[in-house]
Amino acid sequence: MTLNHRVVAMVGGNAKRVLCLTCNKQHNYRRSKPEARAGAAKAPKKPGPAPKMSGTVREWQATVGDKDSTEFLPYSIHTTFEAGQLVTHPKFGSGFVKETLASQKLCILFKDGPKTLVHGR
Repeated sequence: MTLNHRVVAMVGGNAKRVLCLTCNKQHNYRRSKPEARAGAAKAPKKPGPAPKMSGTVREWQATVGDKDSTEFLPYSIHTTFEAGQLVTHPKFGSGFVKETLASQKLCILFKDGPKTLVHGR
């Protein structure tokens, strides 16, 4: 976003300090980023090495990875779950109950990582 500024200090013909006319604060001059040329094609990225799987992703893949959808229980705060059960959540996807943390809390491991959810209410 480009805002109006007033130069308040120059060194050797270059702006060094400016006053922002929107918030009335001074800061060091920062050159604006050049706009991308319209129609200019970006060079395609070279494929890098495959990302390493973290331990939680590996654990999720081993436990949930290729299970049939009929084996999963739909998540609901009203349902009581036990460790090891397969769960499907509308936002987080497929996961499994890693452990029960308290009487009404669970740690469910989803592909994106563990989440703490409530149950049995």
